[in-house]
Amino acid sequence: MKKRHTIPFLIFLIFLIFSFSTIGKSADLESDISSVKKMNSLPTTYQGVIFTFGGLGRSDSVNDVLIRMRQQNMRGTFFVTEKELRNNADTIRNIIAYGQEIGIGVRPNETDGAAVIAAQIERIRGALHGKYGIDTRLVRQMYGPDTAAVREAVASTGCLLIGQTVNVVLSKNKEAQTVAEVMPVVFNKWATSMGRGQIAYFRMDFYTNPTLVGDMMMAVKEQKIDNIAYRTFTDTPETNPANDSAYQICSVEDALHQTKYLYTYPCDVSTIPKDLQPGYVATPINDKNFAKEFLARYIGSPEVGTDDRMYGFDRDIMRKADKTGVVKNAADNTIFLTFDDWGNDTSINKLLYVLRKHHVSGTFFIITRSMPNNPNLLRSIAAAGNEIGSHTNLHRPMAIREKNGKIRDLQSPEDYTTDVTTAYERLANVVGDVTVDGRHMLTRYFRPPTLAINKVGSRIILNAGYTYIVSGYESTEDYRAQSVSYLVGAIKAGIYDDKRHVRKGSIIIMHMSDTAKFTPQALDLVLTENEQRPDTDPEKFKVGRLNDYLKEGYTQMMSLQRRQV
Repeated sequence: MKKRHTIPFLIFLIFLIFSFSTIGKSADLESDISSVKKMNSLPTTYQGVIFTFGGLGRSDSVNDVLIRMRQQNMRGTFFVTEKELRNNADTIRNIIAYGQEIGIGVRPNETDGAAVIAAQIERIRGALHGKYGIDTRLVRQMYGPDTAAVREAVASTGCLLIGQTVNVVLSKNKEAQTVAEVMPVVFNKWATSMGRGQIAYFRMDFYTNPTLVGDMMMAVKEQKIDNIAYRTFTDTPETNPANDSAYQICSVEDALHQTKYLYTYPCDVSTIPKDLQPGYVATPINDKNFAKEFLARYIGSPEVGTDDRMYGFDRDIMRKADKTGVVKNAADNTIFLTFDDWGNDTSINKLLYVLRKHHVSGTFFIITRSMPNNPNLLRSIAAAGNEIGSHTNLHRPMAIREKNGKIRDLQSPEDYTTDVTTAYERLANVVGDVTVDGRHMLTRYFRPPTLAINKVGSRIILNAGYTYIVSGYESTEDYRAQSVSYLVGAIKAGIYDDKRHVRKGSIIIMHMSDTAKFTPQALDLVLTENEQRPDTDPEKFKVGRLNDYLKEGYTQMMSLQRRQV
């Protein structure tokens, strides 16, 4: 598929220098263009994690790191200070001889102004060029708080200010001797992996144990990067040349040179089609048209009805509301794959590989609360040709039934409006400009948390500009699955009826979270088995795209179009 979501490299660099915002935070578009913002990660969908290093004064630790990096074919960026230029020439030559990248490490005093810091940058840059033939534009502040003076100095010298997503060497661990002591301090239990474009920083002259930084580097690689790849007994990156799911460990410039994966974050939403811009509402909902519009735009679920998770509607609407969970005008033998929630690179990258492997796509309904911490991952989902929908910002159901039978709204109408509009704005900021084969990957589809709906919430959703509320036929509950084989059965239950006929238009609900650990492999097995069927086999299904069908004018009130014989 041809991708049209990149920008020219020169424009990207200008953006980096003048208006880049740290990953996980919104850009300050009014910032002074005389300064840069520190890049704690790069805006890229490239499957690479960046390793950076400082502290060259301990040559035994540096040499240990270099040897391990060569053995593992890893690249990184080593930042050199002015003092190290004077005292550690042999170490610098060794780093260069090992094929590693060199950057500039500045150590400003608290009272230094921009001109003084800029002069330090130029001295180091000149010495690197004169003594070693190295030209670099990468700068790291080695110590001290971020200051406007540093940012201004970096901008004035035409350089890029590099930070880190993860600081692997922390002061509290100075006397630590083993990886087991350090890893739980650096990574909490939810940090199952690093991510695309994220930067790890290793200080090599700090631990009392000279090999611990090398041990930590390998632990990060093995526990937080290698685990991202898709590996089964029959399909691994090591045994299957077509398995491209592994992430590389690279330097800053290595990642920047992968220009086709770079993008602007946040994107300029004014450049995307009007009907996808935040705030756009095609059909405002009022008391008069609510019933008609809701019934047309709600794709329900067999498990949701008057007795379960459908609250506050008039009796007539409750009776008429869709409970099929299918796209009624779908082509014969066509089903739809959808994924809910959010996750880490460990869970989502495996799904992306499986979909890519089988040349199919899905719709990802995103909880946006934590997504800004890793926008590169969301961008990667869309860039791979998958549609993006909303699963709210906070993942709070519209309403719940309490144990005493009473129905309770979990948010006020005002708070719920904020929740669903914030979710869409965050999605648009990351993927609003992504097109694949001429299609925009951002949609106005909404999946309600727990599939629960009520009248007030549904009206808010439609008035927030969402066009379809999409539940589905089969909720696999893959987050509870105890085995791959069990989940294969659950997925097939959504695809086939009791007579092994394909459920035409069936929407399958899966999840992208770490708790749904069997989903990638189970889906791989189902799709592999399907590919092996001859085209004439009535059990062979096709995977469709929701936006081929859920367009303005589609109504869920239509009669189910029967299979053509």
